[in-house]
Amino acid sequence: MNIFKRKTTASLLAAVMLVSALSACSGNGNSNDQTNSQSAAPTTDQSTSADNGNSANVQDTAGQNSTALSNPVAMTEDGDVDMEVALKYETDFDALKAKLDAKKVSDDHPVSENSNPETVALYQYLRSIYGKQVLSAQQLGGSADKESIAYYYYTGELPAIKGFDFIFKTTPAGDGADWTQMAIDWHTKSNGIVYFCWHWNVPCDINDPDNQLEAFYTEGAGNPYTTFSLENAVTPGTKEYEVAIHDIDLIAHELQRLEAAGVPVLWRPLHEGSGAWFWWGMKDKETVEKELYQKLWYMIYDRLENYHKLTNLIWVWNGQSKHLVVHENSYDISGIDVYPQSEDHSVQAKSYENLKKYTADGKMLALSECGYIPDPDELAQNLGTVNWLFYMPWNGEFIYKGSTLLGIPVLNEEKMSEDFFKKVMSSDTVITLSELPDFEGTTRELPETIQFEMFNMQQQREKDNANN
Repeated sequence: MNIFKRKTTASLLAAVMLVSALSACSGNGNSNDQTNSQSAAPTTDQSTSADNGNSANVQDTAGQNSTALSNPVAMTEDGDVDMEVALKYETDFDALKAKLDAKKVSDDHPVSENSNPETVALYQYLRSIYGKQVLSAQQLGGSADKESIAYYYYTGELPAIKGFDFIFKTTPAGDGADWTQMAIDWHTKSNGIVYFCWHWNVPCDINDPDNQLEAFYTEGAGNPYTTFSLENAVTPGTKEYEVAIHDIDLIAHELQRLEAAGVPVLWRPLHEGSGAWFWWGMKDKETVEKELYQKLWYMIYDRLENYHKLTNLIWVWNGQSKHLVVHENSYDISGIDVYPQSEDHSVQAKSYENLKKYTADGKMLALSECGYIPDPDELAQNLGTVNWLFYMPWNGEFIYKGSTLLGIPVLNEEKMSEDFFKKVMSSDTVITLSELPDFEGTTRELPETIQFEMFNMQQQREKDNANN
């Protein structure tokens, strides 16, 4: 069976699947302190390094070549990862941990030793506002960007951070919406901060050559589901390991596109590791004892940092369990996802305290996903005690529910009222897009999705005013 069938070719099917799958991400998971899943340098000692032999060019969707700063991913002529090259490099976990132990990280620099000036500048900005204000954020739900339209229509503002997902980048149909290019546009054209997670789709049954389905959910958490072995994924010589290496390098290629465009990335792989709903999660005692989650984290970290030497990553660890703690010098921000069972706009102080207990001293803490936006008054009152760097509501119904005849999203008042929404985005405590500093190489244009809807928004306002 050719397990390296997953390429980044665009298709209408992928675009349709993207919207439906991201909606499905918000309906599953098990309860655990209200954090149920709703989303879904030099090489290390004894590791094998390979000269890729490729020119350091990364091509964007417009066909323009940009120079990458890191070591390029070796690709085949048909645009897939060259596995003969990729498999020559293996992570030596003991050597990597020794290197992390010896590394000295200053307070004003990310854990990455490779960070370019744009990434250092973003990190230092995050440090400068931490504990003083909170960044607004929003997870994208699809290429139509209905969430942003809702923000702009109801509040006249946009969130400072936009969340993207590599969810279909490694599937056969590819990423029809090309979220990488959307993220490039968000930063370079609109001066926004880019945040990427990865709902990592893998073969549902790697031993069945006729089963072409892929999934990130485990049995009982979603349909389709995968039986993909986490232990095999970190064990060289297995089919799962080859898939993992292939996919990590394919994502590295996308991150290099962002790097070449001058885009720093808040990078959150292996999110919600505390649950059993994702194949990389903590499903049993053996996962903890063998540190399988940690090994996969270190594989990703090692390949991106020490093999490909990416320069644009700020690492967000979202393992959210004391049993899944990774080395403090392998992440910059610690996150937790909180989805209350009923309406709750509190600052989630209990979740903050729990996260703080197993987060290394000095790290910034973030509400990396949430079901309800915290009340800005409570955020202000609790600064100094509960210091969230940002809060990230999930997409779709967490913000809007349906659309008007003119296509304007209807605010989901089960989640918040219009007055509350406006209060959040006008609060002195909450930083919006317009309040960010000017980042290097960016402009301040409104996203094209909003520009395109300007006429319809004006028409809708006139209708709303007439009805009132």
